[in-house]
Amino acid sequence: MQLSARIQVAIEMLDLFFESGAPFDVLMGKFFRNNRWIGASDRREIAEFSYVIFRNFEKLKFLTSSVDANDANLGRLYVLAFLATEKKLSSEKISELFDGKRYAPVALTNFEKEFIGALQRKTVFPKNALLNYPQWMSPLLEKAFSPQDLENEMLALNARAPLDLRVNTLKSSRETVKKMLMNSGFQVEDCRYSPTSLRLSDGRIGRNHDIIREGLAEIQDQGSQLVAEMCVVSSVETLVDFCAGAGGKTLAIAALMHNKGRIFALDKDENRLKRAKLRFKKSGLSNVFCQEITSKWIKRHRECADVVLVDAPCSGTGSWRRNPDMRAKFTPKDLEELLILQEKILESAQQLVKNGGKLIYATCSILKEENQIQMEKFLAKFPKFRLGYVRLSSYSGKFLQLTPYKNQTDGFFGAVLEFVKDHTNG
Repeated sequence: MQLSARIQVAIEMLDLFFESGAPFDVLMGKFFRNNRWIGASDRREIAEFSYVIFRNFEKLKFLTSSVDANDANLGRLYVLAFLATEKKLSSEKISELFDGKRYAPVALTNFEKEFIGALQRKTVFPKNALLNYPQWMSPLLEKAFSPQDLENEMLALNARAPLDLRVNTLKSSRETVKKMLMNSGFQVEDCRYSPTSLRLSDGRIGRNHDIIREGLAEIQDQGSQLVAEMCVVSSVETLVDFCAGAGGKTLAIAALMHNKGRIFALDKDENRLKRAKLRFKKSGLSNVFCQEITSKWIKRHRECADVVLVDAPCSGTGSWRRNPDMRAKFTPKDLEELLILQEKILESAQQLVKNGGKLIYATCSILKEENQIQMEKFLAKFPKFRLGYVRLSSYSGKFLQLTPYKNQTDGFFGAVLEFVKDHTNG
């Protein structure tokens, strides 16, 4: 495909994104499935181009903020602004790409030519646009980080993420998988924190690669692997993964438990649980039981678990570098609804923790409102719990707090809440 054709595809997908509430990767996957004439290499180039748009989203939003959306499609406007300001293409060069020929974007309108001309003037961007985060989140991020850390972390969150693998120790070892990857031509290094994690420097591996297909390793950030380790720092007979989803952390936990004991993988979504079952089978697990969350099941299993993991639905701010489109549509109302949901989930999950057991709370958020403040509210409401201490093989602290800049992982938060009957917080 010519560059102009790739740009047109990107514009079409961006327009779908602005019209839909779905994540961009979901829309893109569906678009490519419906347009199989687009080859693999073109798909990669189109995806890269689209995600660079999102890594400059707040700048482009600022540049287009004064434009009436009815004058042009938003996707097209954002692409024009990107080509003119970030790629530094002249009006003439952009006109060559937008020539209206087969597969290329239609020719520029007079309005668009004037829009491009206006972009040539020097622009002073606000701080949030330079660091690519929504303006309304400024006070939240300033609460989470010092001024210098805020800049460093936002820049790190705007970079492309590395790719980490979790080696399935039920089937292989880190050294064996590392050699296999190196023999396949990958540049591989051991991860800093997790003893079962490997990092691919080029950031790519196909899901059809033998190592992935045979269940020898799973794609999983090492920060996520540390959350799993938090669950099994001592012997565990019964563990509940309360928001198991597709089962990524369940897999890691089961391997750390050496396929012993029992794990209940819970979720509200029956389809997610079905997909999780397939992953568990491929990984050779026999101690995981999938269960749809119901009030009846929770009542029947009250105080049954040594450990309950709540990997809570959250803003995903810690994973912006993997999903740069997430910041484009996240609103104050979304955050408000998530905070309420997190409280409800914790209230349900705490019923399953036995005396002397632990409730592990985790998010991939960097916001205190979803993390430390959420823990303060929980402890005030449930005095039978007290805040424990995070002690892992390569990390310790009051909380698990990981960020891309300081730790070279996704942003993660984790807390240990210990259930001690008749205990009141002093």
